[in-house]
Amino acid sequence: MRTLSMLAIAALLAGTAPVFAIDFADPAGDRQARLEFDIGVDLVNHQKYVEATPHLEAALQKFPDDVDILRYLGFAHRIIAKNRVGTAHDAEVRLANAYYRRALDVSPSHNEFLEYMGEIYLEMDDPASAHTKLDELRQRCPEGCRARDELAAAIAFYQPAPPPPAAEPGQRTTVTGTCAR
Repeated sequence: MRTLSMLAIAALLAGTAPVFAIDFADPAGDRQARLEFDIGVDLVNHQKYVEATPHLEAALQKFPDDVDILRYLGFAHRIIAKNRVGTAHDAEVRLANAYYRRALDVSPSHNEFLEYMGEIYLEMDDPASAHTKLDELRQRCPEGCRARDELAAAIAFYQPAPPPPAAEPGQRTTVTGTCAR
C-alpha cells in the first residue's frame, strides 16, 4: 500500500516538474546544465537576450529534447532579430524558427509553437506560410484555442514591410557591405 502511495506521489510530481532527463552517470553535468538554464532564463527575464543564448545552448547540449529550453532559445533569437537588419536579422529569425520547429517535433501537441512559427513567417513577410500554420491550428482546435486566436489576430493586423525608397533620377545609390575578392 505504501509503495502505491509513493508511486502516486512520484507520478504527481513528475507531471508538475520541468522535464529534465537525469543522467545518473553524470550528476555534475546535470547540475551544471540546470544552472546554465536558470542563468539563461534569468537573463531573458532581464531582457539580456544575446547574453542568454550561450547559457541556454549549454543547457540544450545536455538536454536536447527539453521543450522549455527550445522555447526560450526560440524566443531569445526572435527578439534578437528585431534589433538586427539584413542577413543578421534573417539568420536570427531562421534560428528562432528552427528551435520552434524542433520543439514541435519533440512535443507535437504544443499549439503555441505553431503560433510562434506563424508569427515568425509574418516577420519574414511570408503571410502565405503564416496562413498555413493557421490552417494547421484550425485543424487541431476547430472550436478555437488561444494559439489559433493569437495567430489569426497577428495575421489580421499584418502589414507588409514598406519597400525601400526608390532613388531619384540622377541620384547615385550607395551599396554597403563586403564582397569577396
